[in-house]
Amino acid sequence: MPSRSIKRTGDTSPLAGPAHEHQIQGGIHSSETAVFRHSPEPDSKLKREWEPGCQPDEVYDRNLPSWRAWLRRRLVGRLREENGWMAEWQRRVRTDGRDKYFYWTAIFGTHTFFMAFLPIFFFFGDMLKGRGLLHVVGLGIYVSSFAKDLVCTPRPYSPPVVRLSMSTHHHEYGFPSSHSTNSVSIALFYGQYLFELRERIGLSCVIFGWALLFVYAFSVVGGRLYTGMHSTADIIGGSLMGIFCWGLWLVVGDASEAWVNSGTWLVPIVTIPVTLGLVHYHPYPIDDCPCFEDAIAVLAVILGSFIGHWSSVMRPDLLSIADHRPIFLDGYLLAIGVIVVRLAIGLGIMFAWRLVAKKTLLRILPPLFRLFSRLSHQSLPTRRFYKSATDYNKVPESLAFRPIPSVVDLQLGRTSDNNPDSSPNESPLLTPQALKPPHANGLLPPPMKSDGLRSRRKEGSKNGYDSVSNGLNHSNVSGPSGKQRKGDRAKYDAEVLTKVVVYAGLGFLATTVIPALFGVMERAALV
Repeated sequence: MPSRSIKRTGDTSPLAGPAHEHQIQGGIHSSETAVFRHSPEPDSKLKREWEPGCQPDEVYDRNLPSWRAWLRRRLVGRLREENGWMAEWQRRVRTDGRDKYFYWTAIFGTHTFFMAFLPIFFFFGDMLKGRGLLHVVGLGIYVSSFAKDLVCTPRPYSPPVVRLSMSTHHHEYGFPSSHSTNSVSIALFYGQYLFELRERIGLSCVIFGWALLFVYAFSVVGGRLYTGMHSTADIIGGSLMGIFCWGLWLVVGDASEAWVNSGTWLVPIVTIPVTLGLVHYHPYPIDDCPCFEDAIAVLAVILGSFIGHWSSVMRPDLLSIADHRPIFLDGYLLAIGVIVVRLAIGLGIMFAWRLVAKKTLLRILPPLFRLFSRLSHQSLPTRRFYKSATDYNKVPESLAFRPIPSVVDLQLGRTSDNNPDSSPNESPLLTPQALKPPHANGLLPPPMKSDGLRSRRKEGSKNGYDSVSNGLNHSNVSGPSGKQRKGDRAKYDAEVLTKVVVYAGLGFLATTVIPALFGVMERAALV
């Protein structure tokens, strides 16, 4: 397709119009990168960054099972059909005001938003709704992460589309949009909650609340198209998954609650092996995508919630303590103080648990793995892109002190021109070591053919997604030089089980132990 500029109304940035078209000739030749803004400011710096799903199609066709490769070809074909009109539509509708609006509203569809506000339900006594929201949105996170690694599709090709992204979600595959899944499921869950309260708050309040929820979901879902982060297939698929997760909990939610409330020992006997099985059989992606980490984290939190709920049933004293009195009965000033104290203590306990448990497990698990491997005379199953315990001496101490990724990945404000982007910027080419799954029996893929890559680039230029002669200012684009990407850090097999235990503990603490502690403390204070 002919080259064009991506122009926003009133834009004075390097994307603005024909005056800059002559400044780039030849374009960015790395087929595995995209052009990003990490700030809505019009003069913000553009960056080229690596993203998964953009290797030559022959790589995915050769290494994915036939049915997964077929699904990917269908989705990629649709993506290429949409590529031209998405760039043209983006050029017509982008303004500075809309950039800022959709840039900031995107955070309300992230795992960060969900994980930050979910414990509040449990901290303030609404256990039933807290569990419902956890299971609905948590299931959505798992299903969307599973689907991303299953089909390994890219995001809309950039250029000609230019991305506007706050976080590092662009290091995940494209289909489906997890933002869409999260926001739609949250909107439906709260819409149902408002409907249940219609007798108490009135129909007008319900309709007003529904309108706000519609604006919320529309802003997040529509914003994924506007910012160039997803295609229409991505957001439609993600939205349908959100509807499915909400509908599923609507059908099985009461039965699940009744099953756990029965106090049967089947709860831990069933939930623990099922969780570990879902972790083990998560699809193997071709690229190094963080979707697996999101999936196991949310599965572990749900497991911790189930075990915590079941423990409360087995210990009725914990259940009665957790149902403490409403905080506003003793006046608003005291209530505000209680809110602050609960949040400070609750979040402090969760951060402390994460730090201590992670540090301890990363120290003791690798020697245990190596001992088991020696005694059984077998290699332990290790996921692609992770180092086996037999291949390293110990996990670096600094790994236990890493900040929570979903928080630090938010790149707020202007991007610095002096500090390199912390994300993996270099384009990865598959190596036999990277592609070899743990049970591949030594079967290695044939070496990548350069003519396949050249044909992909030729096709990309013809369809307009491998050329930046569309108005990008080459002097204002920074990024990889085409070297092989080695990743921003090594990954270790002990991290998988560590993450399961740590996040299961977080779920157990947030849903059971911390609310019970609040009840004990407040009853003691009122005596």
